[in-house]
Amino acid sequence: MYNLDMEKTLVFGGAFDPVHKEHVAMCKSAMCQLGISKLVLVPTVTPPHKSAGFLSFEQRCDLLKIAFEGVDFVIDDIENVRGKDNYSALTLPLLKEKYGDIVYLVGGDSLEYFDTWYHPEAIVKVCPIAVCQREGFDDIAMRAQYLKQKYGGEFILLDYVGKDVSSSEVRAKLLMGDEPDEIDEKVLCEIRKNGMFCEYKEMAEKLHSYQSDELFAHSKAVVLTAMRLNSRHNLKQDFTKVFLACFLHDNAKQRPSLDGFDVPPDAVGTPVLHQFLGAEKARRDFGITDESVLDAIRYHTTAKADMTMLEKLVYTADSVSFDRTYEPIPQIREIAMRDFDEGFKAVLKYTYDKVRASGKPMHPLTLDAVKCYLGDYCKN
Repeated sequence: MYNLDMEKTLVFGGAFDPVHKEHVAMCKSAMCQLGISKLVLVPTVTPPHKSAGFLSFEQRCDLLKIAFEGVDFVIDDIENVRGKDNYSALTLPLLKEKYGDIVYLVGGDSLEYFDTWYHPEAIVKVCPIAVCQREGFDDIAMRAQYLKQKYGGEFILLDYVGKDVSSSEVRAKLLMGDEPDEIDEKVLCEIRKNGMFCEYKEMAEKLHSYQSDELFAHSKAVVLTAMRLNSRHNLKQDFTKVFLACFLHDNAKQRPSLDGFDVPPDAVGTPVLHQFLGAEKARRDFGITDESVLDAIRYHTTAKADMTMLEKLVYTADSVSFDRTYEPIPQIREIAMRDFDEGFKAVLKYTYDKVRASGKPMHPLTLDAVKCYLGDYCKN
């Protein structure tokens, strides 16, 4: 069992791209509850299971120093020095050798996919794992017990319940020109002072010029919803692709001029025209060349058979976006947050039923999607 009388060091790793308030709150709470006075922060270079970030290692370290001001901590650059795959199973033994007895801090969302980590059975042999609970993850205690039975080791369930915040959502807000409440004011000031997260400033301004305030707000909401779904369900979709496809999905909705583009004739004059035009105008006006991003825009309204995960994500996030409060969207959004595949199917059913009830013609692509994913549902 975990011995609170032994002097230990809390180890907390992450991309910290950027560091936000929940990172700090988790560490402070864990240190207080476990009686630990020493903290080691381990910024990743590029996590083996994630796409490249926006801030350099040095920039992230600078922000960590500001965010954790007043806490007794050190930043260990082990991953930057190693410069290769830095899975926890490989780095934790080295950190234990350097700092003595350690406790590894993880969030409840990480625990959800602990089975998929690199050699989880090796991780639990190195040190106890302290788990912060998190909003939206109600079975963390059961999950910890299951992992303990499967792998052995010690899982310590902490009292702190963290907010459902991910760095990807915070990063997206910054890239869209917002000032996230999730970031400490001093950290945010440093970000703005040094021009961090300005890669898409011109894109955001141009997109807003094409959209009403309401539609622009919707575009932002779709981005954040997709980031939440991507993180919640470990869909492993590239951050930049998700960001671009969601942010630009409605870029042509309020500018329906065909401009000579070749679009399906059956889409002209219908509510689905903007998805086809959106893909073409995203290429022309925003310089998007990635076909996976363009296809996610191209089919975000109708759906289609045999969709990629990125296409499913954009389609679902658009339909259940946080700004949609009318019935039954909140219920469908809840389903999607609980089970992505079921949420995707619930959106498809809702769309099919809504169009059928309206008496308007169903787009062939939607019928194809229903047949592909819902089987005989369209015969009901």
